[in-house]
Amino acid sequence: MKAGNLVIKLSPFVFIKRLAVLEFIFAFLPVMLTLALGVERYYTATGAARTVSFSVLLTAVTTSVQILIIVLVFVWWYVPSYVVSVERITLVRGGLFEARELARTFAITHIDMAQGMLARRLDYGTLLVYTSDTAQPVRLHDVPNPAQYARLIEDMVLPELAPQAQAQLPPPAALISGGETQHVEFKASLQWDFRQEKRNKDLYEPVMKNLAAFMNTVGGSVLIGVADDGQVLGLEPDYQTLGKKDSDGFENIFNMAFNTMIGAEHRHLVDVSFPVVGGQEICLATARPAAEPVYLTHKGEERFYIRTGNTSQWLTVSKAARYIRMHFTEG
Repeated sequence: MKAGNLVIKLSPFVFIKRLAVLEFIFAFLPVMLTLALGVERYYTATGAARTVSFSVLLTAVTTSVQILIIVLVFVWWYVPSYVVSVERITLVRGGLFEARELARTFAITHIDMAQGMLARRLDYGTLLVYTSDTAQPVRLHDVPNPAQYARLIEDMVLPELAPQAQAQLPPPAALISGGETQHVEFKASLQWDFRQEKRNKDLYEPVMKNLAAFMNTVGGSVLIGVADDGQVLGLEPDYQTLGKKDSDGFENIFNMAFNTMIGAEHRHLVDVSFPVVGGQEICLATARPAAEPVYLTHKGEERFYIRTGNTSQWLTVSKAARYIRMHFTEG
């Protein structure tokens, strides 16, 4: 399937459902309008009633409307399609409507399904396509055999086409002004808890979680000493919790947390520097994509994280297995 495009037409049951609803509505609408507006009385008063009776005319109009409905509903169902290539997923609607790109195929992280009771019995549903570009899924509606198409789409994901982390990062001030993105995450501190006003080792987890997510996706940077809103807080609060109150002491604690929670074998994938922004020293930890899955261990629990949009999320065992199959190659 990787050599050509995958075309997904809407389920035929959608045509039947739409037709049934509209036919039900328009079967009664002409009669109701006729009674409400007194059309028969006005028509009978004209000379045309001598040639064509009102009942015959009403039947002809109703039949014509029903035929028109069938044609329009068929076009509404038949023309749209989802076209999946190794580069993108596109909604093609035909006619005057331009094709619309929905997602980049190589950015797909995993695919879920949503089905109602009727859809499960008739084997169609909505595919929820999650990508590293956004936290919200792209929805492919009314797809027949959704489980089969989910596998076919996943088979078209080529990780080698995914954009890699930038070889040269923008200046830290520019990263901060751009806000949190697919490639940038802010953390106020490594271990200083601003709310409790004391050292809190549980704060290692959100820092390491995001680094693991970046390594499992396309890379990115965690800026420590920067609040969620972009305010530069600096590392001084963290320094005050250290025996060696400087960047060397900070990096020692960082390495200890990293090696414990992620693993020393992955430490070479993260570059750590201490730039000064707005007169305050911060930590810039930039992760490169890993060639093998990276897991986070916290409080005895191992989790697999990926980056989706400007957030990092963990995947269940089954979803992680599918993601790893798509994005990591042996050897």
